[in-house]
Order: sequence, then structure tokens, then C-alpha cells
Amino acid sequence: MDPASLAQVESLCDIFYTNQGSPEWANAQQQILMLQSSADHIPQCQYILDNSKNAYALLLAATALTKLITAHWNNFNAAQHIDIRNYILDYLARNGPNLQDFVSKSLIQLVCRLTKLGWFDDQQHREIAQEVTKFLTASIDHCVIGLRILNNLVDELNIPITGRTLTQHRKTAVSFRDQSLLDIFNVAFNILQQLQMNAVQGTPEQEKAMGEQALGLVVKCLSFDFIGTNPDDSAEDVNTIQVPRLRCALRCAV
Repeated sequence: MDPASLAQVESLCDIFYTNQGSPEWANAQQQILMLQSSADHIPQCQYILDNSKNAYALLLAATALTKLITAHWNNFNAAQHIDIRNYILDYLARNGPNLQDFVSKSLIQLVCRLTKLGWFDDQQHREIAQEVTKFLTASIDHCVIGLRILNNLVDELNIPITGRTLTQHRKTAVSFRDQSLLDIFNVAFNILQQLQMNAVQGTPEQEKAMGEQALGLVVKCLSFDFIGTNPDDSAEDVNTIQVPRLRCALRCAV
């Protein structure tokens, strides 16, 4: 892709996302969907992210990357998956506070999808919570982005996706529950405590965003499907009622 091709993509995105009733919309849709048709188009998506300031073009690139990587996961090795994940995390660190919410949301979904699909492929995927700590300890705007990543991550690991068996989902979800969920819960709870003690120096809008994301994350952690993610493939019913460590941790903290 070159600057002229990028300008054409941006024009098509403006039509596709904002002028659905126009005569050009069907043609724009057809050309845009081609970007999602082959893994060979991944470098073009990265070019758009690196060079475009058009929010709709960035949304297209992020959405296309998520669909392409999900559909063509086995076309890449574990190191390439990590490289793509780190590229998106670095992009969010550099540009996240200035992105439209719908763009950052799509990029965050891509990070979480990469993490879920690669959970057992590389230890670095299982260390995603530590990576997100870099956002939490930077600016307030970055902290909000970090909390959004963790919120989406809990959702992603809790919900099965098309193309993965229920057994694969359960094993990944159980591993995530046992290795990361308590740490994520503690992050959210600690931020709520900081806000309660007025230890965060930000605007009212920033503090509200932090509070909403942290509170939502606490709720999602406590609502995680602890019982439904039993990794045993047996057809026997699970009759044990679980008392998750998260709820025990909450009782100890208050």
C-alpha cells in the first residue's frame, strides 16, 4: 500500500461508515470487504494503522486484523502472534488516549483475541495482566485504557467463540481463572480504594471513567463462569458448589 491507495481506502471508509444510503455504498462495501478476505492483507492493515489519521480507516484495519487472525490463526507461529500483540499494545500506548472510543475498542478486542487463542502457545500470553500494568501506572488516560483491556479480557476468556470447541474454551478459561483472575480483581479493587481515598489526581471526567471501568471489572470478575468452566470432559454433573477465591478476597479486603 502507498499514500494514494491509503487515501482511496479512507474515502471508501467514509462512505461505508457514514453514507449507507448513498449510491456508492455497495461498491465501497465490496472493496472494503476484500481487505478481510486473505491473510496476505495483514501488512496493508498495519500500514493503515501506522499512517492513517482517519478514524473509520483505523476501525476497518483493526476489525479486519481481528477477523483475519482469528480465521487464519494457524498460518502464523507463536512468535508472530506475540509480535502482533505487542505491536497493538505499543500502538495503544502511543496513540490510545487520542483515538476514538470505537477504534480503541476494536484494537483492545484484537489484543484479547490474540491472548485467548494463544494462551497455551506462549507464556507471554499468560502474562498479559503484567503487560497491562504498564498502562495502569502511566497517565490516567492510559490507566483507563488498561482497565478497558482487562474488562474485555475477562469477557473474551469467559465467552466461547466460533471455531473453537467447548473443550478448548473450558481449558483456556480454567487456566485464566486460576492464573490471572484474582490478580485482575485485585487491580480493580485497589483502584476503587484509591478513588475512594481521593488518591487519584485527575479531572472529574477522568476519575469517573476510572471508577466506571474499575467497578465494571470487579463485577465481571465476580460474575466469571467459575463452575461452567470445568475442564473435565466427562458427561457427569459437577455437584460441588464453589466458593471462588475472589469472593474470599473481597471479604478480607472490606
